[in-house]
Amino acid sequence: MSCVLGYEPVADEKSPERVWLETPGEHLLSSLYKDQILAAMHDLRLRNGARLVLLGADVRALGDAERARLLRRVAFVPANGGLMSSLNAWENISLPVAYHAPEKLEAALADVHALLDELGGVDDDLLAKLPEHMTLYERRLAAYLRALLERPDLLVVESLAAGLGPVKRARIGRFAEVYRRHCPNGTFVQFEG
Repeated sequence: MSCVLGYEPVADEKSPERVWLETPGEHLLSSLYKDQILAAMHDLRLRNGARLVLLGADVRALGDAERARLLRRVAFVPANGGLMSSLNAWENISLPVAYHAPEKLEAALADVHALLDELGGVDDDLLAKLPEHMTLYERRLAAYLRALLERPDLLVVESLAAGLGPVKRARIGRFAEVYRRHCPNGTFVQFEG
């Protein structure tokens, strides 16, 4: 694999830099191109002639079926959690599994409980809460669990420690470690503040 995550903006004198991660593992990225990269990752379509490479594939060269396969290998955790307000935490977490692999849904609950134990310090009622009753940390945790259940090859997270106190920031710090244990060949990318 030549590039895990690469982004080249449209060439101009204001933004000559590019993002180019060639090795799996854990990476911290500047937020310089965060919005452009995240927008392109949403549906793997570039808006302005820039270049995006994910897991060795230049998305400009992909057909629709190849895009769909690549999207299943990539996950994103937004800073606000990105949860559906009408679903509780468990429903938000399990929705992708229920849609893509319903036969794995029963095992997913045990997996989520094991992940919660691994991360520690979680309210026992979290899975029953609606997003409006969750703390910012809990919304981010639910989004992270949803992403991790898919065992993505590339997990991109957006400024997860922002707005949290020291205890919750320390817990967020374990997200990369837990991801690496469950996806040892994967790549965890976090955008700075």
